[in-house]
Amino acid sequence: MIRSKILLKNTLALQSLADHVADVDSVADVQDAMEFGRAHGAALSCLGEGSNVILMPRVSGLICRVTRADVMVVDSDADSVTIDVGAGKNWHELVQETLAQNWFGLENLALIPGAVGAAPVQNIGAYGVEVAERLVSVDVVRGDGTAHKMSAADCKFGYRDSIFKRRGADMSQLPLIFGITLRLSKRPAVNLSYRDLGNALGHSETKPSALPSPQQVAEAVMSIRRAKLPDPSEHPNAGSFFKNPVLDGVAADRLRELGATPYAFNDGFKVSAAQLIDLAGWKGRRRGDVGCWSQQPLVLINYGQATAQNVLDFANDIQRSVSETFQVELELEPSVLS
Repeated sequence: MIRSKILLKNTLALQSLADHVADVDSVADVQDAMEFGRAHGAALSCLGEGSNVILMPRVSGLICRVTRADVMVVDSDADSVTIDVGAGKNWHELVQETLAQNWFGLENLALIPGAVGAAPVQNIGAYGVEVAERLVSVDVVRGDGTAHKMSAADCKFGYRDSIFKRRGADMSQLPLIFGITLRLSKRPAVNLSYRDLGNALGHSETKPSALPSPQQVAEAVMSIRRAKLPDPSEHPNAGSFFKNPVLDGVAADRLRELGATPYAFNDGFKVSAAQLIDLAGWKGRRRGDVGCWSQQPLVLINYGQATAQNVLDFANDIQRSVSETFQVELELEPSVLS
């Protein structure tokens, strides 16, 4: 069923009204929504739980919200299990349920807000792990209404990136994510490569200890996140607002001279966007109803009645300040939907 003039929920608590909304639970529902879009000249956009998006006051076209949230085992052996998950499933609930089943691999991604369907778009990652490492395929419905299974290779995953963020505006090229397939391990193999996580669990390269269980890793991840990141229900936010910049060696050397601490990443270097924002003097700063969180400057807070434009203007000023100070361009992590 297509509904019109619907307020859209989002974790930044921005007032936003959609022209049209379709809640879809089957491929047939998606096809009906696409037919409505073609008939009314309404371009389709997807929205999950609104946790990594900036919604403008009016969102035109047709918003599709996938409500399918089933979890189904499609293959299992002594070492691994392969599951299909509906795009409407809450991501953290999925992490908790897989751990309860002793299926491992998602523990580092605990407490990330949002729905499963958003995970491959952003290639969500945290504490040394990206969802691409566990993803087998993505179920999509193409703009012509046909269902298709895209392999992980087809998704062209990168750092906080995928083909779903680089797609064109042509409806025939605009896949709607309907579900994902994950392969998880039945044998614990925890990833403690992220220093803060290893330290929290008393394990490091210089002070190795018995490896914690995946459940203990998940608990540590949640504890770290809760200590650093504000609860959107109390302090509306969209999570990390900027990507960590990837640099070459020359840029990394220049940043070290300016007090930043780049670290090795693939064939180059990465630097913490939060550190650059902090060094540029933005941590804890506020203008009107928008501000940087005092404990994590990578997070922008809506302290009251901020508009999307207020948030974007504040973010733009941070970008300009960091660029002028460090000659590094910060890229927004959330998508803008208008």
